[in-house]
Amino acid sequence: MKKILILLGVSLFTLNLSFAQTAKQNVERDFINYSKLISENKIDEALEYANPKLFEIFSKEDTKNVMEAAFNMPNIEYKISSPIIKEISDVKRIENIDYIKIKTISPIEMKFTNIGLNDKNNLQMILNSFEAKFGKGNVIYGFFKISANKEIIASSTDDKNNWKFITVDNPKMKPLLEKIIPSEILEQ
Repeated sequence: MKKILILLGVSLFTLNLSFAQTAKQNVERDFINYSKLISENKIDEALEYANPKLFEIFSKEDTKNVMEAAFNMPNIEYKISSPIIKEISDVKRIENIDYIKIKTISPIEMKFTNIGLNDKNNLQMILNSFEAKFGKGNVIYGFFKISANKEIIASSTDDKNNWKFITVDNPKMKPLLEKIIPSEILEQ
């Protein structure tokens, strides 16, 4: 009888571990797809991976316009590489929604054109601005190479199969994010 209980306990533990692993594999799969679409500037397709609660605050069209404007600035060339996933948290379920926090490093390259970067003051001002936002040592001048540490909150409403994302990278956006993401997830 003892052997049966031990075997049952081990089986349940293994089964629970495999479900957790599958959730992390699914969130990683969807995040890689989402990131690839963004790096390819396929905004409409990328927005299919955005947390739908975002569109209750900003319309999908407005969100798309802001993203397109950022990628199509006339004096800036962007090159976005695939993010490096540093950490994927365990799943936390709140009000029938599963959440996972992802910590990444997003390599971004930016080149400014026709804005007077020959002036050392302008160059230093831009460099200081980037270092303030992304941290000293995370910005290299030339084609500005930036390693942006980001937190992304993934959410799933279909039993951890498909995931939607929202980036948490601006402290000024916290009041907005609290309308979309439970505070216990944001503060995790």
